[in-house]
Amino acid sequence: MSNTHQEQQAVALRQEGMSIAKIMQATGLPERKVKDLTKGIAKLPKAKKVVAKIQTPFAKATERVFMLAKRPHGIRDYELRDILHEEYGSKWDTTTGRYVSSYDKSTIKRVKEKVRIRAAEEDCNVLFVMDWADEEEPTAGREFLEAAANDLMYRIEGHANEYMERHATRWREDSEEADLAQRKQLYAAKRHLLKMAIRGYGKEPLDRLLERSLVLTDLLEGTPDAPMIQSSAEDGGETLEYYPEPKGTNPFLDFVESQGWLKEVEDRFI
Repeated sequence: MSNTHQEQQAVALRQEGMSIAKIMQATGLPERKVKDLTKGIAKLPKAKKVVAKIQTPFAKATERVFMLAKRPHGIRDYELRDILHEEYGSKWDTTTGRYVSSYDKSTIKRVKEKVRIRAAEEDCNVLFVMDWADEEEPTAGREFLEAAANDLMYRIEGHANEYMERHATRWREDSEEADLAQRKQLYAAKRHLLKMAIRGYGKEPLDRLLERSLVLTDLLEGTPDAPMIQSSAEDGGETLEYYPEPKGTNPFLDFVESQGWLKEVEDRFI
Protein backbone atom coordinates (compact mmCIF):
# COMPACT_ATOMS: atom_id res chain seq x y z
CA MET A 1 0.00 0.00 0.00
CA SER A 2 1.59 3.28 -1.11
CA ASN A 3 1.85 6.30 1.12
CA THR A 4 -0.31 8.26 -1.35
CA HIS A 5 -3.16 5.76 -1.06
CA GLN A 6 -2.85 5.74 2.76
CA GLU A 7 -3.02 9.51 2.83
CA GLN A 8 -6.14 9.55 0.62
CA GLN A 9 -7.70 6.90 2.80
CA ALA A 10 -6.97 8.92 5.95
CA VAL A 11 -8.67 11.99 4.50
CA ALA A 12 -11.71 9.95 3.38
CA LEU A 13 -12.08 8.25 6.74
CA ARG A 14 -11.93 11.55 8.57
CA GLN A 15 -14.62 12.97 6.29
CA GLU A 16 -16.80 10.01 7.25
CA GLY A 17 -16.36 10.93 10.91
CA MET A 18 -13.72 8.44 12.04
CA SER A 19 -11.52 9.45 14.98
CA ILE A 20 -7.76 10.13 14.68
CA ALA A 21 -6.89 7.00 16.67
CA LYS A 22 -8.97 4.70 14.46
CA ILE A 23 -7.56 6.30 11.29
CA MET A 24 -4.06 5.55 12.55
CA GLN A 25 -5.05 1.93 13.09
CA ALA A 26 -6.66 1.63 9.65
CA THR A 27 -3.88 3.30 7.64
CA GLY A 28 -0.74 2.67 9.71
CA LEU A 29 0.19 6.34 9.50
CA PRO A 30 1.70 8.11 12.52
CA GLU A 31 -0.40 10.49 14.57
CA ARG A 32 1.42 13.63 13.38
CA LYS A 33 0.90 12.67 9.75
CA VAL A 34 -2.79 11.91 10.24
CA LYS A 35 -3.35 15.21 12.01
CA ASP A 36 -1.55 17.13 9.27
CA LEU A 37 -3.60 15.42 6.56
CA THR A 38 -6.95 15.89 8.31
CA LYS A 39 -6.35 19.37 9.62
CA GLY A 40 -9.38 21.55 8.90
CA ILE A 41 -11.65 18.60 8.11
CA ALA A 42 -14.64 18.77 10.47
CA LYS A 43 -15.72 15.53 12.01
CA LEU A 44 -19.26 14.67 10.99
CA PRO A 45 -21.75 14.62 13.87
CA LYS A 46 -23.05 11.25 14.87
CA ALA A 47 -26.43 10.46 13.48
CA LYS A 48 -29.14 10.65 16.10
CA LYS A 49 -30.77 7.39 16.92
CA VAL A 50 -34.42 7.45 16.04
CA VAL A 51 -36.36 6.18 19.02
CA ALA A 52 -39.78 4.88 18.11
CA LYS A 53 -42.51 6.41 20.21
CA ILE A 54 -44.51 3.99 22.28
CA GLN A 55 -48.04 4.03 20.96
CA THR A 56 -49.92 4.23 24.24
CA PRO A 57 -53.70 4.75 24.34
CA PHE A 58 -53.03 8.33 25.44
CA ALA A 59 -50.68 9.02 22.52
CA LYS A 60 -53.01 7.47 19.95
CA ALA A 61 -56.06 9.21 21.36
CA THR A 62 -54.28 12.58 21.43
CA GLU A 63 -53.23 12.24 17.80
CA ARG A 64 -56.74 11.35 16.65
CA VAL A 65 -58.38 14.08 18.71
CA PHE A 66 -55.93 16.71 17.44
CA MET A 67 -56.66 15.88 13.79
CA LEU A 68 -60.38 16.46 14.36
CA ALA A 69 -60.08 19.39 16.78
CA LYS A 70 -58.12 21.50 14.30
CA ARG A 71 -60.97 21.40 11.79
CA PRO A 72 -62.79 24.75 11.34
CA HIS A 73 -65.80 23.36 13.23
CA GLY A 74 -63.66 21.51 15.80
CA ILE A 75 -64.40 18.18 17.47
CA ARG A 76 -67.72 17.43 19.14
CA ASP A 77 -67.91 15.95 22.60
CA TYR A 78 -69.35 12.64 21.38
CA GLU A 79 -66.49 12.31 18.86
CA LEU A 80 -63.93 12.90 21.61
CA ARG A 81 -65.53 10.31 23.89
CA ASP A 82 -65.89 7.84 21.02
CA ILE A 83 -62.13 8.05 20.37
CA LEU A 84 -61.29 7.62 24.06
CA HIS A 85 -63.68 4.69 24.35
CA GLU A 86 -62.03 2.97 21.36
CA GLU A 87 -58.44 3.61 22.47
CA TYR A 88 -58.85 2.90 26.18
CA GLY A 89 -61.44 0.16 25.82
CA SER A 90 -64.19 -0.80 28.23
CA LYS A 91 -65.16 -3.52 30.64
CA TRP A 92 -68.45 -5.15 31.47
CA ASP A 93 -70.02 -4.31 34.82
CA THR A 94 -72.03 -7.35 35.91
CA THR A 95 -73.83 -5.39 38.63
CA THR A 96 -75.31 -2.74 36.32
CA GLY A 97 -75.45 -4.62 33.04
CA ARG A 98 -73.50 -1.95 31.21
CA TYR A 99 -70.12 -1.40 29.61
CA VAL A 100 -67.97 0.98 31.63
CA SER A 101 -65.29 2.94 29.77
CA SER A 102 -61.73 2.61 31.05
CA TYR A 103 -61.08 6.36 30.79
CA ASP A 104 -62.28 8.99 33.26
CA LYS A 105 -62.60 12.77 33.59
CA SER A 106 -58.88 13.19 34.26
CA THR A 107 -58.12 11.40 30.99
CA ILE A 108 -60.32 13.84 29.06
CA LYS A 109 -58.59 16.78 30.75
CA ARG A 110 -55.08 15.48 29.97
CA VAL A 111 -55.93 14.78 26.32
CA LYS A 112 -57.38 18.28 25.86
CA GLU A 113 -54.36 19.90 27.49
CA LYS A 114 -51.96 17.93 25.26
CA VAL A 115 -53.93 18.86 22.15
CA ARG A 116 -53.90 22.57 23.09
CA ILE A 117 -50.13 22.47 23.70
CA ARG A 118 -49.54 20.88 20.30
CA ALA A 119 -51.80 23.44 18.64
CA ALA A 120 -49.72 26.25 20.17
CA GLU A 121 -46.51 24.61 18.94
CA GLU A 122 -47.88 24.23 15.41
CA ASP A 123 -49.52 27.68 15.46
CA CYS A 124 -53.06 26.47 14.73
CA ASN A 125 -56.42 26.61 16.48
CA VAL A 126 -58.33 23.74 18.07
CA LEU A 127 -61.95 23.70 19.19
CA PHE A 128 -63.77 21.40 21.60
CA VAL A 129 -67.45 21.74 20.76
CA MET A 130 -70.48 20.76 22.83
CA ASP A 131 -72.86 18.43 21.03
CA TRP A 132 -75.77 20.89 21.00
CA ALA A 133 -73.90 23.54 19.00
CA ASP A 134 -75.02 24.52 15.48
CA GLU A 135 -71.94 24.99 13.26
CA GLU A 136 -73.78 27.22 10.77
CA GLU A 137 -75.54 29.50 13.28
CA PRO A 138 -73.80 28.98 16.64
CA THR A 139 -74.85 32.29 18.23
CA ALA A 140 -78.50 31.97 17.22
CA GLY A 141 -78.57 28.39 18.52
CA ARG A 142 -77.07 29.37 21.85
CA GLU A 143 -79.45 32.30 22.30
CA PHE A 144 -82.45 30.09 21.52
CA LEU A 145 -81.48 27.54 24.19
CA GLU A 146 -80.77 30.26 26.74
CA ALA A 147 -84.20 31.79 26.14
CA ALA A 148 -85.81 28.36 26.33
CA ALA A 149 -84.02 27.64 29.61
CA ASN A 150 -85.25 30.91 31.09
CA ASP A 151 -88.78 30.06 30.02
CA LEU A 152 -88.53 26.57 31.53
CA MET A 153 -87.17 27.88 34.82
CA TYR A 154 -89.96 30.47 34.93
CA ARG A 155 -92.52 27.71 34.44
CA ILE A 156 -90.87 25.45 37.02
CA GLU A 157 -90.80 28.27 39.55
CA GLY A 158 -94.45 28.99 38.81
CA HIS A 159 -95.53 25.38 39.30
CA ALA A 160 -93.45 25.04 42.46
CA ASN A 161 -94.87 28.22 43.96
CA GLU A 162 -98.41 27.15 43.09
CA TYR A 163 -97.73 23.80 44.76
CA MET A 164 -96.60 25.56 47.92
CA GLU A 165 -99.68 27.75 47.93
CA ARG A 166 -101.84 24.63 47.85
CA HIS A 167 -99.78 22.09 49.77
CA ALA A 168 -97.27 23.87 52.03
CA THR A 169 -96.39 21.94 55.16
CA ARG A 170 -97.15 23.44 58.60
CA TRP A 171 -98.92 26.38 56.94
CA ARG A 172 -100.90 27.10 60.13
CA GLU A 173 -97.71 27.79 62.09
CA ASP A 174 -95.81 31.04 62.37
CA SER A 175 -92.31 30.03 63.45
CA GLU A 176 -88.75 29.73 62.22
CA GLU A 177 -89.07 25.95 62.25
CA ALA A 178 -92.12 26.11 59.97
CA ASP A 179 -90.34 28.52 57.62
CA LEU A 180 -87.35 26.17 57.42
CA ALA A 181 -89.60 23.18 56.73
CA GLN A 182 -91.33 25.05 53.91
CA ARG A 183 -88.05 26.13 52.32
CA LYS A 184 -86.89 22.53 52.39
CA GLN A 185 -90.23 21.42 50.97
CA LEU A 186 -89.99 23.93 48.10
CA TYR A 187 -86.49 22.71 47.22
CA ALA A 188 -87.59 19.06 47.34
CA ALA A 189 -90.72 19.78 45.29
CA LYS A 190 -88.62 21.35 42.51
CA ARG A 191 -86.26 18.38 42.44
CA HIS A 192 -89.14 15.90 42.42
CA LEU A 193 -90.74 17.82 39.57
CA LEU A 194 -87.50 17.76 37.54
CA LYS A 195 -86.96 14.05 38.19
CA MET A 196 -90.40 13.28 36.81
CA ALA A 197 -90.12 15.65 33.84
CA ILE A 198 -86.51 15.10 32.70
CA ARG A 199 -85.23 11.63 31.87
CA GLY A 200 -81.93 10.93 33.61
CA TYR A 201 -82.10 13.91 35.98
CA GLY A 202 -82.20 11.55 38.93
CA LYS A 203 -80.39 8.24 39.34
CA GLU A 204 -83.56 6.40 40.30
CA PRO A 205 -85.63 4.99 37.40
CA LEU A 206 -88.84 6.96 36.84
CA ASP A 207 -91.18 3.98 37.30
CA ARG A 208 -89.59 3.19 40.65
CA LEU A 209 -89.78 6.84 41.73
CA LEU A 210 -93.48 6.97 40.87
CA GLU A 211 -94.15 3.68 42.65
CA ARG A 212 -92.29 4.80 45.75
CA SER A 213 -94.17 8.12 45.73
CA LEU A 214 -97.49 6.27 45.45
CA VAL A 215 -96.67 4.06 48.42
CA LEU A 216 -95.66 7.09 50.48
CA THR A 217 -98.81 9.08 49.74
CA ASP A 218 -101.00 6.02 50.34
CA LEU A 219 -99.40 5.55 53.73
CA LEU A 220 -99.89 9.21 54.57
CA GLU A 221 -103.51 8.95 53.47
CA GLY A 222 -103.92 5.93 55.70
CA THR A 223 -104.68 3.55 52.86
CA PRO A 224 -104.67 -0.01 54.26
CA ASP A 225 -102.53 -2.83 52.83
CA ALA A 226 -100.20 -0.45 51.00
CA PRO A 227 -97.56 -2.49 49.12
CA MET A 228 -94.01 -2.22 50.42
CA ILE A 229 -91.11 -1.72 48.06
CA GLN A 230 -88.08 -3.92 48.61
CA SER A 231 -84.92 -2.07 49.50
CA SER A 232 -82.22 -1.58 46.90
CA ALA A 233 -78.58 -0.54 46.98
CA GLU A 234 -79.68 3.11 46.66
CA ASP A 235 -81.84 2.76 49.79
CA GLY A 236 -79.00 1.15 51.72
CA GLY A 237 -79.92 -2.45 50.97
CA GLU A 238 -78.07 -4.97 48.84
CA THR A 239 -78.87 -6.03 45.31
CA LEU A 240 -78.22 -9.52 44.02
CA GLU A 241 -78.76 -8.68 40.37
CA TYR A 242 -76.17 -10.05 37.94
CA TYR A 243 -75.89 -9.24 34.26
CA PRO A 244 -73.70 -11.55 32.14
CA GLU A 245 -71.61 -9.85 29.47
CA PRO A 246 -73.31 -9.97 26.04
CA LYS A 247 -71.56 -11.59 23.10
CA GLY A 248 -71.94 -8.62 20.76
CA THR A 249 -69.31 -7.81 18.15
CA ASN A 250 -69.27 -4.06 18.81
CA PRO A 251 -68.67 -3.16 22.48
CA PHE A 252 -69.01 0.58 21.81
CA LEU A 253 -72.42 0.11 20.15
CA ASP A 254 -73.49 -2.06 23.09
CA PHE A 255 -72.27 0.70 25.43
CA VAL A 256 -74.25 3.36 23.53
CA GLU A 257 -77.38 1.23 23.60
CA SER A 258 -76.98 0.59 27.33
CA GLN A 259 -76.91 4.36 27.94
CA GLY A 260 -80.22 4.78 26.12
CA TRP A 261 -78.77 7.21 23.56
CA LEU A 262 -80.14 5.34 20.55
CA LYS A 263 -83.57 5.11 22.16
CA GLU A 264 -83.65 8.88 22.60
CA VAL A 265 -82.76 9.36 18.91
CA GLU A 266 -85.46 6.89 17.85
CA ASP A 267 -88.06 8.68 19.96
CA ARG A 268 -87.35 11.94 18.17
CA PHE A 269 -88.10 10.44 14.75
CA ILE A 270 -91.12 8.31 15.71
